[in-house]
Amino acid sequence: MTTSSTRSETTDVSTASTAVPPAHRLRAILPRFGMVGLFILLLVVFSILRPVSFANSANLRTILVESAVLTILALAVMIPLIANDFDLSVASVLGLASILAAGLPAKQGLPVPVVIVAVLAVGAVVGLLHALLIVKFDLPSVVVSLGTSTVLGGIVLWYTGGAVLYEGVPAALTNLGSKSFLGLPLPVYYMIVVAAVLWFVLERRPWGRNLYAVGSSEVAARLAGVNTARTRATALIACSTLAALAGLVLTARVGSGNPSISNAYFLPAFAAAFLSLAAFRLGFFNPLGVVLSVYLLAVGVNGLTILGVPSWVEPVFNGTALIVAIGLARLSIGKSRRLVGA
Repeated sequence: MTTSSTRSETTDVSTASTAVPPAHRLRAILPRFGMVGLFILLLVVFSILRPVSFANSANLRTILVESAVLTILALAVMIPLIANDFDLSVASVLGLASILAAGLPAKQGLPVPVVIVAVLAVGAVVGLLHALLIVKFDLPSVVVSLGTSTVLGGIVLWYTGGAVLYEGVPAALTNLGSKSFLGLPLPVYYMIVVAAVLWFVLERRPWGRNLYAVGSSEVAARLAGVNTARTRATALIACSTLAALAGLVLTARVGSGNPSISNAYFLPAFAAAFLSLAAFRLGFFNPLGVVLSVYLLAVGVNGLTILGVPSWVEPVFNGTALIVAIGLARLSIGKSRRLVGA
């Protein structure tokens, strides 16, 4: 009887000491959804300030559609970042893919299915090259991808002569970007599928857990039996392939290939990827956070444009968002850990 009573008292003391007050739990959870609140706040503010021009279905549909390509690219950026690898060539891969998607059927007369496979294959080859140089030969990912970006930019200029490719793009390709289903253009569905697949792979499959483990500590992951080299290589290949997909979708949507289009996608893609650190899973790059971040930036830029601010505000807005994202993530992570440990 005495032994049973002692065990019961010990259990009660242990439970009491480890229990976290509900208020602390709530305060630990709220930072994860702070960006959702900010997104809603922006929607409300711009809707009040410009109820006719902003808060209408056509404008909101435009925001949704025009950000689909950027979302796919930002998701591509996110993948190697999880393992602490930077791919600065993603926008250049998008640009090359967009040009090839427009030029291969128009100049070389290739059928659309072959064009799609060829464009994605080019992206995969770039990723494979990155994997070889970064993982196999242990070269800095920033330096390698920056060099690759420059090379790809040169290839684009050589292929196009600096001119926009808009003649001869087949309807079979543009239909993939202009047709709608249930009121939404197909690029939105491509974006949703990519985000959903990435979420499932990263959150529910061993490869995703391994990738996060490598990002936390590559040495510890290797000691735990993770093939860190293969995990990082796969992430780099997936990144470039998705960037090529984004370029393919872009050409399908606009019906042309612009050799300078990549400049408009680089900073917003990285800003959205880093903003995901402050959404849902604090301190971790995550697909849902990336999607939310892209549309948070898109709503901000769209709303400011409708308010009549100058065009230079957009790059300033995106650059500021990138800086704020990193600082906000660090503050939120530290606060969350203190609250949980309280």
